[in-house]
Amino acid sequence: MASLADYAPTQTGRQANDRRGPSLWVTALLTVLTPGLGHVYIGQARRGITLFVMVMIADTLVMFAMMSVLARFWMFAVSLSLLLALWLYIMADAIVRASRMQDMPQGSNRWTLYAGAFVLACLVFAAPCFFALHAKATGQLLLNAANDSMEPTLRAGEYFLADATYYRSRHPSRGEMVVYIHPQHPGEQHTRRVVAVEGDRIAVKGGRAIVNGMAVMEPYVDVGDPQAALNNMPEMRVPAGHVFVLGDNRANSPDSRATAAHGPVPVGNLIGRATDIAISRYLARMGRWIGTPSNL
Repeated sequence: MASLADYAPTQTGRQANDRRGPSLWVTALLTVLTPGLGHVYIGQARRGITLFVMVMIADTLVMFAMMSVLARFWMFAVSLSLLLALWLYIMADAIVRASRMQDMPQGSNRWTLYAGAFVLACLVFAAPCFFALHAKATGQLLLNAANDSMEPTLRAGEYFLADATYYRSRHPSRGEMVVYIHPQHPGEQHTRRVVAVEGDRIAVKGGRAIVNGMAVMEPYVDVGDPQAALNNMPEMRVPAGHVFVLGDNRANSPDSRATAAHGPVPVGNLIGRATDIAISRYLARMGRWIGTPSNL
């Protein structure tokens, strides 16, 4: 009886070691390379294709959020969270299913199939990526505040969203934070605030905007040194078809006050209106509305 008892666990251990099911490491690696490909490896191709399509839908939502079709922070955050959660679920699901299989599915060693599926997935993912690159070239993507010209509203290094469709059906209004193509340097994009529109008389005194003879309430402005070079400008009239833009960091912002180097911005140069802060090292600032002064 003792020898029989000794034999039983040895036999069980040998059976465990002889398990020939799918490799969990290969399943995980294939899923990382392409969501759903791990399911193809374990013989559940239909489920893998379905999950891959779901990832593509979530990925498209993220692209739309970044390309200003869904230019609000909560849309961006929800769509990105959905994509990451779905990818993690696919990973866990593939590994759990692989761990329950005792035998390798038929045809699981066809590595040419996996390579072809990976290349095809890359081509499918490339479509929205090319679209995103084109959108970035026209300023319709998640944008970065490269300097401190809009502080304290928008801090250097923060990323924000902009609604690239806004000015297709609307005229610019005073107070809006806009993304535009530099009037003197077409290859550059800038972010400033519209303080005057065509026909307005605009002057700057001590860093404060005087529009049509009246001081503008600007609680968002950091005047800095009232005697700084750009903080005092004689009155001028905004030309037709243009807007006059200023940075919120008045003493440190190249903008329409520099008539030779910048000047008023043609309305046709406006790319979109800023909406929300998307990414910041200060979590409390993420999601903050910056498009107009109303909620600053």
